[in-house]
Amino acid sequence: MKIAAATIFYVIAGVVSGAPSASPVSSPVSDTARFSWEIPQGGLGSGTGFYAVSPAGDAAVFVVTSSLTVVILPNYRGRLEYQGNIAARNVTFTLSNIQTSDAGTYTCGNGGATIVIQNCGQKLVVLGKPTTPGRPVSTTPVYNQTVTLTCSSTSTTVPADHGLTLTYTWQRDNTDITVTSPGPPYIFTVSSRDSHSYRCRARESQGLESEWSQGYNMEPQYGPYQIYLTPSTSSYTVTEHQTLPSITCSALCRPGCSYRWLHNGTVFSSGATLSLGQADRSKTGSYRCQPSNTHGSSGSVTVSVDVQYPATVSMFTVNSLGGSVTVNESDPVTLRCQVDSNPRSVIRLLNGTEELTRADNSMTAEYRLESADCRQRGNYSCTATNNIGAPVSQRVELLVKCSPRLEETAAQQLKYAARLAGNVNVSVSVLAYPLPTFTWSRTTSTSQDLTGSSSPVSDISVTARLHLTNLQQQDFGDYSLTANNGEGGLVTYTVSVVSEGPPQIPTQFRDLDNATTSSVWLSWLPGFNGGNPQTFLLEYLKFESRTWTVYKTYADTGKMMVVEVTGLTRGDIHIFRLHARNDYMDSNRYVLVETRTAGDPPNQQNLETPCSCTGVIAGSTVGTLLLTLLIGGIVLMVLYRKVYKPRLGHILKETSLRKSTRNPETVEMDNRGYSSLADAAADTSTYEGMAETPPVTYESIKPSPYQNTGAHSQGPDNGNK
Repeated sequence: MKIAAATIFYVIAGVVSGAPSASPVSSPVSDTARFSWEIPQGGLGSGTGFYAVSPAGDAAVFVVTSSLTVVILPNYRGRLEYQGNIAARNVTFTLSNIQTSDAGTYTCGNGGATIVIQNCGQKLVVLGKPTTPGRPVSTTPVYNQTVTLTCSSTSTTVPADHGLTLTYTWQRDNTDITVTSPGPPYIFTVSSRDSHSYRCRARESQGLESEWSQGYNMEPQYGPYQIYLTPSTSSYTVTEHQTLPSITCSALCRPGCSYRWLHNGTVFSSGATLSLGQADRSKTGSYRCQPSNTHGSSGSVTVSVDVQYPATVSMFTVNSLGGSVTVNESDPVTLRCQVDSNPRSVIRLLNGTEELTRADNSMTAEYRLESADCRQRGNYSCTATNNIGAPVSQRVELLVKCSPRLEETAAQQLKYAARLAGNVNVSVSVLAYPLPTFTWSRTTSTSQDLTGSSSPVSDISVTARLHLTNLQQQDFGDYSLTANNGEGGLVTYTVSVVSEGPPQIPTQFRDLDNATTSSVWLSWLPGFNGGNPQTFLLEYLKFESRTWTVYKTYADTGKMMVVEVTGLTRGDIHIFRLHARNDYMDSNRYVLVETRTAGDPPNQQNLETPCSCTGVIAGSTVGTLLLTLLIGGIVLMVLYRKVYKPRLGHILKETSLRKSTRNPETVEMDNRGYSSLADAAADTSTYEGMAETPPVTYESIKPSPYQNTGAHSQGPDNGNK
């Protein structure tokens, strides 16, 4: 190309020394780019009127001559259109069908491509599509921890110093995530244990995007959760020696878990399956399955096993000692039984067949004797049962040392009755441990052999016997029996042998102060029966006929007698007398007692009946009644002083002076206010049928103080109860 001899202005591309004076122009391939910049003041020099444009290196893009002719070089013809104004120092043109090779910096040349005008030009950036990122890479994803996903792409925009920035967008399971990362890494907290697919793509700041990367399937790791059992039963109750099922523990965890079982907090076995086999009591407790992996062992599940077994007595002691234990009388004694069982047992402490105490749903039972008694010697047992298997029992023997004393069934005043030239068997039962030896003696001479004999009745009871034959007058009287067992010194008892005769008068005749409106309770202690079975005659005084009327006769029971007298008048005073009789004769005296039934007398009840009178009539009636009562009271007082009191005294005195064919001597006043009365005997006796309820038993009262040959059994009480 020939150019006229004039100043020529070039536009060239790729000349580094000509710095651009305008912002870069960006354009995708095949698009049109528009260039526009200003030539610096004085850049063309004096008188110059032409410029040229070069495309790359020293190749011109177009040339503007001083005649303002625009010459477009061949490589750009058809694509370049010039719109500049040289007079205004404006360089403006468009370039269509942009190609990657068009990229670069376009600068100004003053008369030649090598004469570069400083600060005159503009950069063309040809945009390219970023490369498709590779599959994202990740740090190890762990549930509830942060993870980093990395996406990487390369820009294809030219020139390389285009200065554009790549950003990355993400999808999870093909759904956009509202997060745009300015760089390759995407950091977030894993909020799900589920697997998800992640992919990314790159975008330059001018808007061209890459294709989506391949998906990265992220499977987060996590510690164990959702722990469960197979079978799902979490509690087992079995009897010892039954077979327990195998139990498998499983959990969700990634990576997979290892398992261990802890029994009551101690490692029992490893592996997911718990195999207990045949149940025994040592396997009772809780079994905890604990799965774990590299991310911990945060959860567990528990199986409860209750192995039930029958009761066994593990310990039964007396004062902490087993077997046979000896204590002194009055010592405290503690029985303690300890049981092993599941479930807990019903424990009973027994003395023979008598239950001392009972503990339900327990493992121990205890019973305390504050003061041991000789009669509490014996075999004590502890029995236990929990309804699994048969009841079990264990025994201890308690021995209580005690000095000799009379058995409770023996009389405190020992008397035996016999005939002259007759025989008598004297026996005295003594309680003691160890069993004592006996010696019979007498202060006066006797024709009898006093060797005697003895025979044990039980471990703590022995009977001393003395057989007297062909009794003479000097053989009657008192004999001494001495017992010795080395505990507490010698003990001597006096035994009397007397002639057969009338019974002794009963003692302790009294009203028991528990009267009802129609009955009273009376009691008395029988006396010595005189050597023959005795009965008791109970009579009451009828004031109107001045006679003693028989209420009932009672057979001797050998202990305190307690009877109820029924059919009596409400609120009235009653006088009773009592004496004993046997086949020889009656006792020589009576005993008397006064009683009163409960409630008000019938005439007082009538007086207290309410009246429904009104007004003056009511007042007059009440006044008349009170006056009548006052007069009646005075009359009764006079009659009592002049008639009834002397008559009552006369009756009692008269009966005391007269004796029935069987009743000698005087009356004994045992209880209440009869010091002025003389002994009484019945003028006449009649029998009236009266209802009677069975008498009560007073076990705390001592037995009758007598003993004889065959008249009374010294065994257990079998009288009134």
